[in-house]
Formats: sequence, structure tokens, C-alpha cells
Amino acid sequence: MLVFNKIRWRMMLVLMIPTVVGFGPCTTGPRFFQVIPGGVVNGEIVAEKINDWSFIAGAGLCALETRPNYPHSVTVFCFTDNKKLFVGCMGCAEKTWSAYVANDDRARLWARDMVYPVTMRRISDRESMQEIWDIRNTGREPRPMPETYWLYELTSR
Repeated sequence: MLVFNKIRWRMMLVLMIPTVVGFGPCTTGPRFFQVIPGGVVNGEIVAEKINDWSFIAGAGLCALETRPNYPHSVTVFCFTDNKKLFVGCMGCAEKTWSAYVANDDRARLWARDMVYPVTMRRISDRESMQEIWDIRNTGREPRPMPETYWLYELTSR
């Protein structure tokens, strides 16, 4: 009986560990799992340069892979303004991935089951950020843009 319990516990651990740490950023499921960083994002890589990102509109959560030499991916909210693609970040000064972007602006974005190589550019002009913040929040209850909000424009590479 004791051997059976050990085997059962080992099987449970083997099945649970990949779910918790091994599948990259979780874009669905409990919010807790969405903050666990992952590694390489998987999907068909889009090689052609994208000039019009409007097809991403409504995608909502996307996975952003930073630090190309040792991939680190997180779940982010991606949105578009006409043809441009943006990723916002609350409290970004304390986030690991934003430091990686400051050192190397190359990234990959997973959205709609495809992977897009991108370059990230931080927008720091508060007036431009406010315009984009208002677009991001269209259809929602208006709220002020937090001081800790950072905004990145993503361009295809």
C-alpha cells in the first residue's frame, strides 16, 4: 500500500510540474499562471514584414518573448491603433522583461497562433501615450493613465 501511494504522488508531480513551469506564458486560465514567465514562444513564424497590424485588433492577450539569446516570455495585452501595434505595461520599471527590452529591443510576439519577429520602441512622451491610452480604453469606463504605465510600439522586423 505504501508503494502505491509513492507511485501516485510521483505521477501527480510529473503531471503537474510541466503545467506550472514548463509551457511558457499562460495566456488562458487562472490569472496566477499568467504572471509565470516562460521561454520560447511556439507557433508558425511569419517571415514577411508586417506594415498593417490591424488584423491583431481584438486579440487581447498575447505572449511577448524578449531576450533572444535566452528567451523570456510573458503574457501582455496587445492592441492596435489603425496599422500600429502596441503593448502596455503597468509598473514596468520593476518588471524583468522591460529591462531585457532596454538592453535588446528585439522580441517575438505570439498572437492568433502565429509568431511575429518585432522590434520594440518605448514611447515616453506623455501626450502621445495619453492618446494611445484613450484608444486602448475605448468602450471602457474612462480612467486616468497611471504614472507607472509604460508603452511600447512594436514594428515588424
